Amino acid sequence: MTMILTDVFQNAIQQCNKSILLVQHTNEFFNSSVSSNGVVYSSDLHFCVIDGAFLELFRAFEQFLEQSFICYMLGQTGINGNSFVKYVSPQNEEQAINMLKGINRHTDFTNRDTIVKLANNFFENGGTYVYLNSISTDFEEMKKIRNAISHISVESKRVFSGLVRSKLGVLPPNVTTSSFLNTIIPTSTTTFFNYYKDVIINAMTNISNP
Repeated sequence: MTMILTDVFQNAIQQCNKSILLVQHTNEFFNSSVSSNGVVYSSDLHFCVIDGAFLELFRAFEQFLEQSFICYMLGQTGINGNSFVKYVSPQNEEQAINMLKGINRHTDFTNRDTIVKLANNFFENGGTYVYLNSISTDFEEMKKIRNAISHISVESKRVFSGLVRSKLGVLPPNVTTSSFLNTIIPTSTTTFFNYYKDVIINAMTNISNP
């Protein structure tokens, strides 16, 4: 069965909402010092849940970008009924995926430059994916956090530390990806996790409605 853009969008939103609830619940459990059978809800567990929730959030965005791209390649309109000119005419999802891959093993939908380049090649004026240009900084920041969670390397840690320093003005001792995501943004009332969550949901909404 061919994927439908409305379903792709709704599934991605559901995944995002699950991530939001995970963070809300882990904060509640940790702040309330929840325990069971003598086992306390530890900071290690708390921060592990936040990291996992962010990975799920970013993965939902990555999957949405790929699947929505395929929907538009197959000629589907946006959720609002609007459409844009496409330069390719795959007969099915498999052909669309092969067009995206080209000579590569897969298409990296965590790379904004790659997505925008493909969009310009396949759609007039890049189609609805030109929206990604307006969140280029946020996109790169989210990828740095995702890499710092997923990859145990000196480079990913260094890049993440640079991001924290640029956002907070200082590098707090023993800062982790989870503690950073749970930090209130200076001059704001929202956490970095909620900020990036809003960036992703707004991006998916705009891309789904050309």
